[in-house]
This record gives sequence, structure tokens and C-alpha cells, in this order.
Amino acid sequence: MKLTAVLLGAGLLLSACGTTPAEAPPSEHLSRVETSTSAPVAEPAAVRWMDGFCSAVHGYRERTNREADPAQPTPKSIAEEQKALSATLGGIAARTGEAADKLTALPPAPVPLGDTVRQAFVTKFAKARDRAAEAKAALDRAKPGTEGSQDPAVKALEQAQQDVDGTYDPVGAVTASPELMLAAATAPGCKA
Repeated sequence: MKLTAVLLGAGLLLSACGTTPAEAPPSEHLSRVETSTSAPVAEPAAVRWMDGFCSAVHGYRERTNREADPAQPTPKSIAEEQKALSATLGGIAARTGEAADKLTALPPAPVPLGDTVRQAFVTKFAKARDRAAEAKAALDRAKPGTEGSQDPAVKALEQAQQDVDGTYDPVGAVTASPELMLAAATAPGCKA
């Protein structure tokens, strides 16, 4: 029996030596993964472009609000109405022209959508500027006190205001571009 026990022990020893070692548990082979929790950062060029774009649009809106004078005296004659309407048309032409010029002066946008949106805004502001300027010129050429000269001017005024509809939210116009939206979040001109 001793011999059987020795043979059995030797057999167990030999079989233990012949097996391949078991792989280490998976947790010993995992490498440490580092994750970043920082927020994405906007490209500086995109921030500068969005700042200029938003500043031009908000500048138009702020100037319009500042120049609106609800305390205007009621004109007492047709000639005074003509003069007041001419001043209003001149103000619209100046404000929309300034916005169109600022938008045109921007460098190329960092993404194609920016240039597309900018061109749409320039077109709207320029159309309103031209319409208001032409109506003002026609009204100023009319003989003072000519009642019929006001109707086309009033219609042009209303159309010029409609021309700039949809231009009050510069950030809303670029929502399809994650890069421009990220830039708008940090651009000072977009905070208005």
C-alpha cells in the first residue's frame, strides 16, 4: 500500500506539472482607463466670428430700441408728418446699413453654415436699407404738404420692417452647427 500511495502521489505530482497554468483572473489584466471630464472648448476663431456676428445683429436691435422715441410730438401738419416720416425712414436706413456693413466686414466663417447665415442676414438688412433710403429720397423730393407722398413712404416703412423679420436671434440661426453653437456660448457679443 505504501507503494500505491507513493505511485499515486508521484502520478498526481506529474499530472500537476504537465498542466498549463491557469490564466490570471481578468481583473489582473485590465489597464487603467483615464476619462476626461472637461467640457469641450470652442475654437478661438469661431468665438471671434460668432462675437462679431452676434454683435452686429444685437447692435442693430439695441440701436433701434435706443432711437425709438415714443415721446414724439404729434405732427400738426402734413409737412410735419412728412418730416417725421423722413426721419424715421432715415433712421431705419442708417441702422440696417450699419448692420449690413458690419456683417459684410466679418472674415470668412469657420464653417460653411456661418457664411450662409451671414449672407442671408446681409441680404435682409441691405434690402431694408435700400427700401427705406429710396422711400426717404422720394418723400424728400415731394413738395412739402403733399399728402399723397406719404402713402408710398408708409408702405416702404412697413416693408422695410418686414424685411428684417427673423434677424433678431443670431444664435438661433446657427443651431445646425455644433461648432458655432459652442462658440456662441462663450462669445461676449452673443450674451445680449
